[in-house]
Amino acid sequence: MKLRTFPQGVFLPHHKEDTAHLPIVRVPEPSRVVLPLIQHTGAPLKPLVKKGDTVKRGQKIADVDAFVAAPVHAPLSGRVAGIEEWAHPTMGRFQAIVIENDGKG
Repeated sequence: MKLRTFPQGVFLPHHKEDTAHLPIVRVPEPSRVVLPLIQHTGAPLKPLVKKGDTVKRGQKIADVDAFVAAPVHAPLSGRVAGIEEWAHPTMGRFQAIVIENDGKG
């Protein structure tokens, strides 16, 4: 099967040989995460949690009924430190759920 491509495409070398001999290393979990309630130019999500709530990894913490949207799930377990306003590089300011990691997964 031939790989499809386009004119003037950029094909960079992979350089896999540079790290192929190194062991896989697990990156430690962060002490806290900031999860934006705006994922794209669509409708912002509504938080399903509040400050002080305990969340488990994988728990749905924000959702929206709008078309072309997806819920947000907790990437780690911990305590909701707050739902705060944060700066976004292209979209101004946005609401975000801040979770402090409890180290339980």
